[in-house]
Amino acid sequence: MVRVAIIGLGAVTRDIHLPAYAHLAGRARVVAGCDIDPEARARAGREGRVPEVYADPAEMIERTGPDVVAICTPPACHREQVLLALARGRHVFCEKPLAEDLAQADEIVRAAEEARRLVVVNNQFPYMRIHRAAREMIGEPEFGRLLYLHAWQTVRPAVGGESGWRGRLKRRLTFEFGVHVFELIRFFFGENPARLLAHMPRPQAGGADAVSLIALEFADGRAASILLDRLSHAPQRYLEMRLDGERATVHTSLGGEVRFEVGLHTTERRPFVNLNFVKGGKAVWLRNGRSRVLAKEGINPLAAATATHFDNFVTAIERGTTPPGTARDNRQTLALALAAYEAAESGRAVEIARG
Repeated sequence: MVRVAIIGLGAVTRDIHLPAYAHLAGRARVVAGCDIDPEARARAGREGRVPEVYADPAEMIERTGPDVVAICTPPACHREQVLLALARGRHVFCEKPLAEDLAQADEIVRAAEEARRLVVVNNQFPYMRIHRAAREMIGEPEFGRLLYLHAWQTVRPAVGGESGWRGRLKRRLTFEFGVHVFELIRFFFGENPARLLAHMPRPQAGGADAVSLIALEFADGRAASILLDRLSHAPQRYLEMRLDGERATVHTSLGGEVRFEVGLHTTERRPFVNLNFVKGGKAVWLRNGRSRVLAKEGINPLAAATATHFDNFVTAIERGTTPPGTARDNRQTLALALAAYEAAESGRAVEIARG
């Protein structure tokens, strides 16, 4: 049984981490949590899902002796809090983005190796059922080799912009959400791109990046593209991805929907009727007007994927092996997000170092 203490008791802890650890009953147990905000501590105490609540993370670690410290705070806090936990001999499960820049990420990697402890980043999207099902199709006869991937998001934040620390970021959309997409691109292609080109118009004076258009090219000529749009008034889509292979396409959709469709396949002159009811997302194989659902997500795919990712982490701790999603590996994902800003600001393609 792995004992978990949590730094940060905000929404990501309530909505993702606590449900994930509850799902792993018998494998993980939350022993304490801390937050500098008295209201957050009081709420955690009232809800009863965190046995002991502290204001100071160092005191929490010393008093409760966790095996793993989960860091669920804004990225500006990650370096200091990861180093604090490592200095006290704890493994770390850190929310993304890992750090504010690559220098901080490198410091975390060195500290983990010197302490002989694991730091794993919760970029949990590859552990969702729909994305695992999509990857399993790559290389299969009915899909073939992955040639091109396109990912897009259409979300309009509430009036007044995104709240909390996200609303204060100047580099926001690609840094805070784009890391998920870059992680998935690395997951599906199994390698890093060779170069990257980006455009980030800022039509709202003085605002953060609200639109990101990013093109990625791999050494063998394969490609990927990303469009993240926080300005659209269209129906919201949290994350859509289209994977085009040699012989078919797989479409993944993250975010629930209820939709009834009636139409005509014009090339085949064949009518169709579809009723789509999806709680949290789905992956669909498509070829020549035919389709097949590969996998679906439940109502809280972020928590379910976090549970899977953390379970892998616990197994690695038990066996003394290297888990997926380490800080060293995740540094490459962070580097892609930061390279996108470099490309957008310089107006030139950025060559990606092999890592």
